[in-house]
Amino acid sequence: MSATQITFTLERDAAGNLTFIEANGTRHEKAKPVRLFPLTEPAAWICIVDAEGRELVCIEHIDTLPEDLKTTLLQALANRDFVPVIRSIQSVIRAANGHAWTVTTDRGATVFQTESDESIQQLGGTRLVVIDQHNTRYLIPDVNALDSKSRQRLERYY
Repeated sequence: MSATQITFTLERDAAGNLTFIEANGTRHEKAKPVRLFPLTEPAAWICIVDAEGRELVCIEHIDTLPEDLKTTLLQALANRDFVPVIRSIQSVIRAANGHAWTVTTDRGATVFQTESDESIQQLGGTRLVVIDQHNTRYLIPDVNALDSKSRQRLERYY
């Protein structure tokens, strides 16, 4: 990746909020990073928006940033993102209104409901996303990395 001309800096305040500082010194408090393609391109096309949601900058790829700016941005993204990663599937039970899932994620064990088989979407390669009835997305970064029982339970539905 070639380095992009950087015309801004980022700071975090004591509360962890992101401040976007333009080259002319204009400060935008409570800025937020937004991944435009969070599941398929998590390191590319990241916008930083102000507190009202107006775009301040769009970063084509995070690797084009200097290391200190990249670190600050990754920390802000980690605080904002909530996409649990499914590590194993204990059960998927057909229910009257969809399917009841019991899984273990990178954040612990959980149970959720999906509405239909269309709630499982392929992201390319062996990546899947499972969307529950509350629109929470659960990521399976590599189906092949699941244990064999989990893969068997999953294969019935996609």
